[in-house]
Amino acid sequence: MTDRELAEALDAVHQQLSDADHLDPTDVENLRDTMTEIQSALERQGEDGESLSERVAHSAQRFEDSHPVLTTRLGRIADILQQMGI
Repeated sequence: MTDRELAEALDAVHQQLSDADHLDPTDVENLRDTMTEIQSALERQGEDGESLSERVAHSAQRFEDSHPVLTTRLGRIADILQQMGI
């Protein structure tokens, strides 16, 4: 997985969040915070990020039943982060 693929996946999630008026506002805010944390971790690249990939995976689980496309994209991001060691 490349940084470009991760950036594209993050952009796709941001787009879905901006178009998702029907999602719980608290869940959306938590996910936005997670996305910001991912972007910050990418900028720091050298720090341990195991908990970050776990946090993304947990965020994905919250949307599993109601938003399978979002869950798939978040799962992909978590996998990419894990493979990158972030």
